[in-house]
Amino acid sequence: MQESTVNIIVVGGGSGGTLSANLLAKQLRAQIQTGEVKVHLVLGSRQHIFQPGYLHVAFAGQDPTEIVREERSLVSENVRLIEEPAERIDLKSQVVTLTSGRTLHYDYVIIATGSVPNPKAIPGLGEAALNFHTSPEESRRIWDVIQKFEGGHVVVGIAGVPHKCPPSPNEAAFLLDDYFRKRGIRDKVKMTFLTPYPRPYPAEPMSKVVEPLFKERGIEVVTFFNVESVDATKKEMCSLEGESQSYDLLIMVPPHRGADVVLKSGIGDADGWIPADKNTMRITGYENAYAIGDATGIPVSKTGVTAHLEAITASDNIVSAIRHGRQLYKYNGRINCPFEMGSGKAAFVIGSYDMPVKEIQPSRIRYMMKMAFARFYWRTLSGSLDWLFGLYFGKTQTVEGA
Repeated sequence: MQESTVNIIVVGGGSGGTLSANLLAKQLRAQIQTGEVKVHLVLGSRQHIFQPGYLHVAFAGQDPTEIVREERSLVSENVRLIEEPAERIDLKSQVVTLTSGRTLHYDYVIIATGSVPNPKAIPGLGEAALNFHTSPEESRRIWDVIQKFEGGHVVVGIAGVPHKCPPSPNEAAFLLDDYFRKRGIRDKVKMTFLTPYPRPYPAEPMSKVVEPLFKERGIEVVTFFNVESVDATKKEMCSLEGESQSYDLLIMVPPHRGADVVLKSGIGDADGWIPADKNTMRITGYENAYAIGDATGIPVSKTGVTAHLEAITASDNIVSAIRHGRQLYKYNGRINCPFEMGSGKAAFVIGSYDMPVKEIQPSRIRYMMKMAFARFYWRTLSGSLDWLFGLYFGKTQTVEGA
């Protein structure tokens, strides 16, 4: 290793981590070729999963293999792929320790370790409820179960917060309603949507869109229900408020927490969320360490699009620092969550730090946009379509000191 080599480590191979590594390799190509810079991507898994696809695996019968690819096929040849999970990250010593005990020193690090569904946080939830946030296999279980379901009370909802993809519980209810109607058994199914929030969707402007559609479809909404425990034998949920809810089929989005490596490293809060500057993506107290995507505790939705835009900011800031530039890039909090609402229609949840979420009605064209993104997703990880992102999203970061 050259004495002057700058080592950059990206921890986590999800949307944000893969894109970060590819962007760094692209922008620092000349320095990588001369040995001045090395970009490493440390993987938690050799497989990369298109997680928004869980919804269609669970409720539309999509083949789970269609949403999975080998991470190696998605990463630039200028990225050094390390197919071994990180065990610890020491921000002070600037060292990443792998599960084998091997240590990697870095000059810059981007932590993109995502979030972990945590059904165990609620007694009985893991045994009683199905969920489509854990894996392609778990999502497929839902599809297998609903095909045999002939009628009864279906409860869908949010077991705890935070969780990734805020619209997904509502989307599940819409798609289940569609499915039961196609099977001709909707009149035999009672559907209830359960939420700890005061309305069907957390952001009021979009809740105004969801509420009448739920009412039109006969989906009952129970608000302010904070799940405390679930009894799989009695098929009953109890809330912190002292209420109970029975069910025949239970599909709940579990609360999420930060990754194991973050908790073991002590770099997050009690639930494993990393404190980071909401604009620069720098981890609090460190100028050479960044956290992006679901791994952070910043006040923005945990979605793939958010991780993508944050990855651009973190990568740009590292490139600027390596080139001794004065530019400091700042993410503006832009969110753009596709929101499927059944009947082949979708909306988007759009907002930013300075722009409250808008009320957007579902349409066929927005549904087609969502489905097109699913097809283009793999190409977006290379960074080659960021010009298109720029056209669609507009400015998502500001530049200081340019």
